[in-house]
Amino acid sequence: MTNRLVHVARNGKIIGQFPPEQLASLMDTGHFLDSDLCFSEGATEWTPLPEFLRKTDAPRYSRTKNREGASTSSPGVPSRRERRTQRNAAPVLAGWIAFLLALSALGGCAYWIVGLYAEMSKQQALVEEIQTKLDEKEKEYQRLLFVAREIAEPGVVRGSLILRNDSGKRVAMPGIQVSLYPRKAIEEHLASRSQEASHLPAGASVDAAEFYLKDLPRPIATTTSDASGRYEFPVPEPREYIVFTTIVSSNQNGQFNKLWFVAFDSRDPLNTVVDITETNGVQQFIPSLMIVEGR
Repeated sequence: MTNRLVHVARNGKIIGQFPPEQLASLMDTGHFLDSDLCFSEGATEWTPLPEFLRKTDAPRYSRTKNREGASTSSPGVPSRRERRTQRNAAPVLAGWIAFLLALSALGGCAYWIVGLYAEMSKQQALVEEIQTKLDEKEKEYQRLLFVAREIAEPGVVRGSLILRNDSGKRVAMPGIQVSLYPRKAIEEHLASRSQEASHLPAGASVDAAEFYLKDLPRPIATTTSDASGRYEFPVPEPREYIVFTTIVSSNQNGQFNKLWFVAFDSRDPLNTVVDITETNGVQQFIPSLMIVEGR
């Protein structure tokens, strides 16, 4: 047995790490799907789980029957053991018949289970097909959202702040202050503040959002979104910029600032929608994770 773990993924997400000797039994119990992928140490790519199991040697067991003492009776003269065996032949035969019938019943059950798994796989495929269609509809909706916006003339970038709530509905965000920065300036600022944070005393209690907002560079321009959630900036030259906004949120512990650093290229006039959600705001105060790409 090896202590290496096999990573198993479903629909592009890792669902767990498992000892290889448990994969077959988990597959049999329906814990895994035929479409699941796996990756183990030494492999060069993700492999379908059924294919991985076929390539893996299964444990082999052997059972030996201990022969009791051989008969010492003379040829042609049944021994006491042989006579007893002959008397028990009928019950043994009946037992074997019962065993075969049970085996046949198990085979029927196995066939039914295989059929059930096949039906479940079909249903799963249908669900995935529906999800794919929904994703395509979502992309088309986003595309229509972009197309519905006018194309900005050279030297101007226009965009919208769109809040997507828990139900997936999108609503405009009016009256939100939006600032425009060169992307490089924000990246350097976040890296500098992160370096300073590494020198804070152990156990120091600071408001991370306020810490990273301190000494924020002066923006190129600042504006406020209108009643439709729209904003507009002049840009001095075509390059990558950062749209920055902060919204006050609240939870059971009180109010706090939620930050969004959204990068976009001014040469792409459709790349300026800020889709505000709980997941694309700053979650971890790590410079490489604080900037998200605009859409």
